[in-house]
Amino acid sequence: MIEETLAKIEAALSEARGTDPKNKAEVIALLEKLKAEVRSEKRSKDLLDQAEEGLKNAALEFDATHPKLAAIVGEVSAMLAKIGI
Repeated sequence: MIEETLAKIEAALSEARGTDPKNKAEVIALLEKLKAEVRSEKRSKDLLDQAEEGLKNAALEFDATHPKLAAIVGEVSAMLAKIGI
């Protein structure tokens, strides 16, 4: 949705007539910064999603290869959660 809005703003700017070229250039520069920030946020979310998926897979693999140890870690985690840690 943000990208659609940015595209609409960009289209409106390109069609704008009779505006001060300096002001228009400043708005276009700000729009480019905003688009870069949106792309950066999207990349950050994608990296976070990949890291989360990798962590889940590692936990499943650890549980499969070390079931007793995984059970103990689970119990310790539950105890810590009960005391608010």
